[in-house]
Amino acid sequence: MDRTRVKDGIARARTAVAEGDGPAALAILRATIGADTDFLDQLRAARLLGGVDGAALGLRPLRLAIAGASTLDHLVPPLQLWLTLAGFAPTIHLAPFDTTTASVIDPGSELHAFRPDLVWLFTTHRDHDLSLRPGAAPDAVRAAVARAVAARVALWDALRAQGCLVMENNAPLPEDDPAGNLAGAAAWGARTALRLLNAELALAAPSGVVLFDLDQVAARHGRHAWHDARYWHHSKHAVAPGASGVLAHAASRLIAGARGLARKCLVLDLDNTLWGGVIGDDGLAGIALGSNAAGEAFVAFQAHVKALKDRGIILAACSKNEPDAASLPFREHPDTVLRLEDFAVFRAGWGNKADAVRDIAATLGIGLDSLVFVDDNPMERDIVRRHLPEVAVPEMPDDPAHYIAALEAGAWFEAIAFNAEDATRTRLYAENAQRAEHRAAFVDMDGYLASLEMVATTGGADAFHLPRIAQLIGKSNQFHLTGTRPTEAEIDALARDPAWTVLHIRLRDRFGDNGLIAALLLRQQGQDLAIHTWVMSCRVLARGVEEFTANLILRDSQRRGATRILGRFVPSAKNQLVAGLYPRLGFTPAGEEAGARLFTAPADRHPWPTMVHHDA
Repeated sequence: MDRTRVKDGIARARTAVAEGDGPAALAILRATIGADTDFLDQLRAARLLGGVDGAALGLRPLRLAIAGASTLDHLVPPLQLWLTLAGFAPTIHLAPFDTTTASVIDPGSELHAFRPDLVWLFTTHRDHDLSLRPGAAPDAVRAAVARAVAARVALWDALRAQGCLVMENNAPLPEDDPAGNLAGAAAWGARTALRLLNAELALAAPSGVVLFDLDQVAARHGRHAWHDARYWHHSKHAVAPGASGVLAHAASRLIAGARGLARKCLVLDLDNTLWGGVIGDDGLAGIALGSNAAGEAFVAFQAHVKALKDRGIILAACSKNEPDAASLPFREHPDTVLRLEDFAVFRAGWGNKADAVRDIAATLGIGLDSLVFVDDNPMERDIVRRHLPEVAVPEMPDDPAHYIAALEAGAWFEAIAFNAEDATRTRLYAENAQRAEHRAAFVDMDGYLASLEMVATTGGADAFHLPRIAQLIGKSNQFHLTGTRPTEAEIDALARDPAWTVLHIRLRDRFGDNGLIAALLLRQQGQDLAIHTWVMSCRVLARGVEEFTANLILRDSQRRGATRILGRFVPSAKNQLVAGLYPRLGFTPAGEEAGARLFTAPADRHPWPTMVHHDA
């Protein structure tokens, strides 16, 4: 990365901080700092953000504890930098050196007193006892790996019992080994055993445990540059200081995915981004797509984008083109990987791209900070950066062969799990766009809602829906009344507690199945039923689902013999969408408590009218 550009960005961010403009400082640093930025420049940026009040900017609080048997102090500043840029207001606790087991199993330890949201067990290959003599039998290798995995699982279970989300590294392979090639070719080799260990850790990790692929991060950076023996022997630094920024960036992106702040949508230019040339000028036969080296590079990039879509990333097209010309390659080119149906929104026209990107976000019902915008044209990238600083805009190289690497460098789309609904996400959003078009044919809202023929099914936290409930709560920001983020293990425990009710809602209509669209955590408190957590997908906003959900709450309060329903609204930078929800539903304001606005409704009131039918 250009150091002159980085230094200029840091200087401009420093000015913004001095002027009290924290959002501008964050936007500048997001646009100028990268994982490969010099470590000292990352430290300067981290110190600069130390003067920014994250809570005042609406950043999400995060309490992160780190425990390991190596020196990690140098990791904290860049980690604070990258977590802040990802949208967190982090507080980091570093457990004393080499006290991981004691810190985890002792309920009176500093780690537990810190009450972390997430615990990062920072391990390397040195933390696993896999000592094997040359020529050891395969069974001995498997037994040693099984013992090492069992030791990690025991720590995971202890932390999960406390409601902590756990993140643990897999083992980065060491660069050197006296066995040479046999280290990775023989059954008894150290690299063979570590590879098996990494595979078994992935298989053993339960929900609530995030495995951080540190081996891949080290390999991508370069193993020779990842570890410096001088620092290990001198001060037990397992990661060279120069690689710490890369490590912090990768970890922060994974944490963002774990806590619901990963990006959701990839917005793509077309000409010279998904194919070479200009379709309106060159025609279908004249664009580069699959027929030569450049054409193959564009096919590879399309295949990468398609793979992102298949794992749940929403795709949108944003092109300065005539609509028919822009769509032609997706309809008729024999080498295209992407098709029109892969895009949830397709925008082609001659307007300002910043306006088009804003329209795409509005159509999808997601925030601008959920978008990544890819365009080969530096002028278009600059326009979007200037007018929409919340949107991530990676720098794209001149050679399309490097497009994949440029997009991957940002690690914008990290996730900790995958389920069947992720694979259909683009379809869900595309169907929602069809609903919006359908809405335009009606002059009254009731007629439109009735025409949707909405049917909801409800249920609890069964084995199938539990991870989906946790995922929805974790990633919801706009329709999230309290900002609570219970882990999957915590939700499972609440579902087993008779004082609590855990509910999910699925919705289908004439256009298709919306999937799981809402979740509730309700708690009985004497004669009151308190709404602890209420989240809903913005895809179904203003379609009567809010009233349907309120009726579920009303029914549960009556089942429990409660006399009153208690609602809380905790304002954040992202949930102003629902600031007026309780008043709109007829709840009565009941003051404030610890920054939360309180509302009440009688449990014997009449149900709310809704066009959503219940398939009980």
